[in-house]
Amino acid sequence: MKRFSFIFAGTSELALDCLKLLLEMPFLTLKGVVSRPDALKGRGMKKQSSVVKNFALAKGYPVWTPRRADSADFLNSIAQKKCDFSFVCSYGQILPLAYLQLFPQGSLNLHLSLLPRWRGAAPVQRALMSGDQKTGICLQIMTVKLDAGDIVGQREFQIRENDNARDIFDQALIEMNVLLKEKLLRYLKGELEAHPQDSSQTSYAHKIDKATARILWKEPAFKIHNKIRALFLGPQAFCFFKEKRMKIYRAKIVAESFSGFSPGDVCFLAKGKLFVFCGEGALSLLEVQKEGKRRQKIEDFLKGHNVKLRDRLV
Repeated sequence: MKRFSFIFAGTSELALDCLKLLLEMPFLTLKGVVSRPDALKGRGMKKQSSVVKNFALAKGYPVWTPRRADSADFLNSIAQKKCDFSFVCSYGQILPLAYLQLFPQGSLNLHLSLLPRWRGAAPVQRALMSGDQKTGICLQIMTVKLDAGDIVGQREFQIRENDNARDIFDQALIEMNVLLKEKLLRYLKGELEAHPQDSSQTSYAHKIDKATARILWKEPAFKIHNKIRALFLGPQAFCFFKEKRMKIYRAKIVAESFSGFSPGDVCFLAKGKLFVFCGEGALSLLEVQKEGKRRQKIEDFLKGHNVKLRDRLV
């Protein structure tokens, strides 16, 4: 069997899972890994490497961490590897045309959406925030234009009412396994023709910032619920309670209706239960983290805080 050599570019946990899967394929030979530069993270602001970089170094593969992917030194180093193709998953930088042109069989990208819907940096989060009922995973040929290349294959799956970003990533990993085993070798052997995207159906998944994560209680309960589950893995939806920031990890929409309350008011309290009145409907908070405290289920939070009816979250 012919073996195809490749360079892998990625940064995240999903990228690491993808890389491990590719390494199990007997027709592939990894020649090196591209990942993000070490970044200052955590309370101590210490330099941390990506999980992909750490894995590759431990396995003895060459690793590049360019600050600019268009630098001549970086491109020359990649060119010297003479690889058949490049594979990209959650890399986080725009790869220039000069990089894409180094590979006779192109650069393939694994993207977590049903392209052309949700091109861009945060497809899972934007799908959840928008209340989409389905999403998927795409294998596409990279072009200079963001996530606009032809599609080699995709797998679709349903989004359940209370799925959060973790649930979607877990399902995407299952679908990724199937997709790559079905399509990758056939594509590399020239047996599979990619098809263009319908650009008239394009939507963009802009990067999530902290301002986006702020909960506005005047919004309907379903919209706030979508934000909470979309941002479960970070930066987490948040509000303020008694002048302290509070992250909300899990909540659910309640069937009961309430009146005489303002958005943000605690409108129902019982043992282990706290409901918040919204612009339309109400939410039951299930898991929270108050500033300076650990993440807690709501029943534990209530044991340690004197919460009263009509206390307000803002």
